[in-house]
Amino acid sequence: MKKKNFVDRFYFCKENSVLPIYDKVILAQKSHRVIYMPEFYAPVIWNTLYELSEEIKLKVYSYGIFKDAERRMVAFSEYPVECNYPVKLLEIHCKSKFAELQHSDYLGSLMSLGIKREKFGDLILKKGDLCYLAACGDISDYVKINLNSVGSCPCEVNEVDTHTGEIPNYSFKNYVLNVSSFRMDCMVSSLCNLSRNKSGEAIKQGKVLLDYLPVDRKDKLAKDYCTITVKGHGKFKIAGEIGLTGSGRYKLLVKKFS
Repeated sequence: MKKKNFVDRFYFCKENSVLPIYDKVILAQKSHRVIYMPEFYAPVIWNTLYELSEEIKLKVYSYGIFKDAERRMVAFSEYPVECNYPVKLLEIHCKSKFAELQHSDYLGSLMSLGIKREKFGDLILKKGDLCYLAACGDISDYVKINLNSVGSCPCEVNEVDTHTGEIPNYSFKNYVLNVSSFRMDCMVSSLCNLSRNKSGEAIKQGKVLLDYLPVDRKDKLAKDYCTITVKGHGKFKIAGEIGLTGSGRYKLLVKKFS
């Protein structure tokens, strides 16, 4: 597959972020080995790579440790293989009984170590003082040594053996949502109980992400199995259309991350 055609399929990304992926595809084709990308990717990236599998003549695999992982590491191979991804599961334990830490607190502390976001996969919070983190193997020891606090709370970081230890998963609040349209302003309005004007304003202000990419038009269409994030309101996975109401509105199964 020609480089330009490959890059064009990722029209939603900057070219300099797509070229390293193309280089790994070429390496997998020439070396006849399993090739791993050195970072995690959002669903819009790894789903597009799955769609390109036949065109690039490679098997495409992805892994993010957690069952419902959104951000995943990608591997390429000519043949069906069992992949051995260079990823680690880290447990961050905050040593304060009064801490009410959020996802943004953990991510902010990790980013302050000078590591780019793509080196981390999903973060799952449990019990208020525990955070489980998928991390690239080449930075896991650095995090264990250097992450000493989250906000003002001291913490310790340990590695969890994914072969013998218990792997946590997301907790979801599941419900059925009725919408008149798949337009993003309509979806945000229904998901967050906002007026159409306020949902349109949230989109205009850059507060809405579709599969982790900013939404720049209120008439952009959502689709099944996408993830919608609205700053200040939460993150939602659209898990499929399950029918129509008597008035012709779409009935969607929604999973809200908790």
